[in-house]
Amino acid sequence: MVRLPRQDRLDETSKAMAIFKKDKPLHIKTREWSYQYGDFYHFKIGRSPVFVLSSPEAVNDLLIKQGSVYSSRPRLSNQASLITQNSRIVALPYNDQWRKQRKLYHDLLGMQNSKIFMPFQEFESRQSLLNLLEHPDDFWKEVTRYSASVTFGMLLRCRFESSEALIPRKLQARMGLMFESIAPGRWLVDWIPVLDRLPDVLAPWRRKAVQLREQIMPFFAVFYHRIKERVDRGEAPVCFLASILQEKGSNLRPEEPPHIIATTMAAGTDTTATTLQHFVKAAVMFPDVMREAQREIDSVVGRDRLPGWEDRPNLPYITAMITETHRWASAVPLAFPHATSRQDTYRGSTIPAGATVIGNVSAIHNDPKVFLKPEIFMPERYLARTDPRAAPEASNIDCHYSYGFGRRECPGKHVADASLYIVISRMLWAFDFVGNPEKTPGPGYSGGPVYGPARFEATARPRDEAVAPLIREEAEANRPADVEDSAVYEKLVAGMP
Repeated sequence: MVRLPRQDRLDETSKAMAIFKKDKPLHIKTREWSYQYGDFYHFKIGRSPVFVLSSPEAVNDLLIKQGSVYSSRPRLSNQASLITQNSRIVALPYNDQWRKQRKLYHDLLGMQNSKIFMPFQEFESRQSLLNLLEHPDDFWKEVTRYSASVTFGMLLRCRFESSEALIPRKLQARMGLMFESIAPGRWLVDWIPVLDRLPDVLAPWRRKAVQLREQIMPFFAVFYHRIKERVDRGEAPVCFLASILQEKGSNLRPEEPPHIIATTMAAGTDTTATTLQHFVKAAVMFPDVMREAQREIDSVVGRDRLPGWEDRPNLPYITAMITETHRWASAVPLAFPHATSRQDTYRGSTIPAGATVIGNVSAIHNDPKVFLKPEIFMPERYLARTDPRAAPEASNIDCHYSYGFGRRECPGKHVADASLYIVISRMLWAFDFVGNPEKTPGPGYSGGPVYGPARFEATARPRDEAVAPLIREEAEANRPADVEDSAVYEKLVAGMP
């Protein structure tokens, strides 16, 4: 491991404080440090060491092969614990509570259950085509509606008809506040832990943390209480939340279900929508890639029907395009930080118990030694070598790390992958995405951990005259049974700030 010289460590720790104050995104700075210090280095946040892994070798050696040691989470500050109530699976340490929640998510989202989501993905992708046909410049809102509607369909069995729906906007605002509030280094006491020994009267940050929780969580409690009332009356829809309350409710603490709802809504909505925004940006910036994908779709599907699930094995370029989207612009460029559950040694260096360990997704995905010309959107990297379009020399690994690592890998990756496939294949079948590549801005910024592109303009232009009538016809087909309109919930949250 390259350990920063003492003065450099002091300098870089100071810079890290600035990063957490939003002066510069952490994934950009840690990528820059990897160029200077190598694929295994560390710095400190206060007195807490943070180890950064910036190569497939280091990630595989520790986060994947040694999952029993590297699958915990960093200890939350007391303020973050007050906000999360120690109930969010993404922040839970590697313990029995995490295993209990992890099983819930695997039961719902595992590959064996992925077909449960297909009716929602099927219909919402058709609705997206109709919305883009009628509002061709509103792709940004529409991809958020699509991902939110699929997520709410399986979670609550309700959906959003319009891209102007209220709930997704309120959801994004609250999750942005949540992530900003619990980020490491967010509070002065994170840097000076001794301050946490002060009594409440001298520690106003604790009161502020509770106030933030009271801004965030009542929104999610609305959905919980609504479904719980219906479960108690025996009138609940068939959905994930009702299943939790009926089958697992007695095993959960009262504060856990609203946080499970929050985590599911955020994971299902934000990351998928962000990935779709990155995809549209790539389609605008690399029109030759878009046209190659459309040639494949036309040769397999034709122009008289939409792509379906059965077509996927015959659309390898579409699959490669989705994988390349994850690599080219990862929605979660640092994944979620891991922590060690015991002391370990790697490359002659000691990694103490409880140390934060970051899998530097952004650095790996943009390393020219791993991916030739990483700034270029090139699906050919991921095609089978037998495919004449393949460019195996452009990639030294055949995967991406956007779903995280090892035992902490996203349990919903199969659902997310299916959501991306069905809507991307159909959008490319129906539309050209047209914009000005020279005016397409660089990366955007968020409070983390999800990073989308900066806002840009693009228009969904129908590829031929047959598109519009077929889209309108298909939008009325296969509506999932007993799915409610979101209006019932919008009335309940409308008055919330």
